[in-house]
Amino acid sequence: MRSKKLSFIILFAILAAMLLVPMVGAAAPNGAQEKTMVVRAPLGLRLRSGTSLVEPIHLVMFNGEKVTVIGEPVWNQGIRWSNVRVTRWGVTTTGWAASAYLANYPGYDEPFGHFHNGPGCKVTATVGLRLRTAPTLSGRIARIVPYGTVLVPTGEATVHADGWTWQSLYINNVSLWGAREFLDCFTEIPAPDTK
Repeated sequence: MRSKKLSFIILFAILAAMLLVPMVGAAAPNGAQEKTMVVRAPLGLRLRSGTSLVEPIHLVMFNGEKVTVIGEPVWNQGIRWSNVRVTRWGVTTTGWAASAYLANYPGYDEPFGHFHNGPGCKVTATVGLRLRTAPTLSGRIARIVPYGTVLVPTGEATVHADGWTWQSLYINNVSLWGAREFLDCFTEIPAPDTK
């Protein structure tokens, strides 16, 4: 009876590990630079399967957790993404995370050619910006986007409510509202400095 219980516990632990960590990471490609960094996100940092806010989340990394960054960053959706490997409970998972929430983030040095032409608003809130379904603090939080994300304004007039100025923005073709005080908006993508 005792051996059946032990076998059941071992099988359950293996299955739980497979469900909690859906993607086991592979070794870094030959020649890829690796460095250890620390997660700096009080609410945790999502590790995604790709470089987009709509990619599936593999796990949420803890604030203060040490991770390995592999290779060079990739820009997408106005976000600088790092390929990250994290080992937890003996299981290694790889994915993509917003570089802005890793210690020693070098700053906002985006390549301008990766963005759309026309107006945009860059998120300047270091802990991310809450995008709501209505221009008020009582509006449901539909999404939190990281620092550095460039969003396209919808063209609707700003709304003043609850002590904030609300800007209507598109994210994945959905219109949501964000506090203008945490956005750096511009009418055209700035030209890169050629000096």
